[in-house]
Amino acid sequence: MKKSIGLILFLLLSTIVCRAQYVKLALNLVKGATYYNLTTATASVMQTVNGKTTTINTTITCRIAFTVTNVRDSLYDMEMRYQSLTLKMQLPTGTTQYSSDNVDPADPVSVAFAAFKNQTIALVLTKTGNLQALASMGLIFDRIVGKLTQSPPDQRAQIKSLMEQSFGERAFRSNFEMGTAIFPSVPVRKNALWISDSQLESARPANVHSIYELRDITETFYQIHVNSTITYANRDAFIETNGVPLKYNLDGSRLADIVVDKVTGWVKQSTIIQNIGGTTEIKDNPKTPGGLIIPTVMRSDVVITDIH
Repeated sequence: MKKSIGLILFLLLSTIVCRAQYVKLALNLVKGATYYNLTTATASVMQTVNGKTTTINTTITCRIAFTVTNVRDSLYDMEMRYQSLTLKMQLPTGTTQYSSDNVDPADPVSVAFAAFKNQTIALVLTKTGNLQALASMGLIFDRIVGKLTQSPPDQRAQIKSLMEQSFGERAFRSNFEMGTAIFPSVPVRKNALWISDSQLESARPANVHSIYELRDITETFYQIHVNSTITYANRDAFIETNGVPLKYNLDGSRLADIVVDKVTGWVKQSTIIQNIGGTTEIKDNPKTPGGLIIPTVMRSDVVITDIH
């Protein structure tokens, strides 16, 4: 009987200790090691102009390799390389797809993607997953597009703009940090909550207020849930874009479930759903006499997977 009571007390104490266990969530990467992720980002933009609704769907898929070149206290110096890039656009006029695996001269966009593949891009990552520094990709894009001598200048400019929007610094930061800049500065335990405020990199800056929860701790991974609200800054101010004064009356939300490796802190699986809605307002100008208010709905689904 005493043995049974002792065993029950031991199990109860073990459960209490387990529940109270604090863990330090952070990246723990190794110099010389290479880490990977496969990102698929699907975006849908629906706008209504003069009673007519137009929807544009875009899917970007890319495989990226990250090699740690140096470890400095709480910082990681890394080299990033896109190993594959695919862009699919579903427009009202039809569907178009570009891929870094296609080097047909008749498809200059895919040729540019192929040239961008395996280009080395330096970055600095903190142990809490924040992207502290990222080398400019503009010079790389200039060099690549400059070699498309068979394409007219206006087409080369369009190709560069497309690459910047799809794979440039702003696009990379938006997708990457959603799944990595997630760790608290102090140890936490299961079911703990912590808060983070950041900015969404987009055509117009937006503030992102996120509440994180450590949902589960297993032998091999941590599971984190994220609930965010998105509020556009300076909503009453018009900003000129391509010669047109625009104002975004938008707000939104983001939900994410992220699984990170217990040893390295690297993302094993991340699923992110973001919804933004409201109106885009064009101020009265010579290009748009009388101005225009455009109902806008944007949804994006991002899936990041650690793949070798």
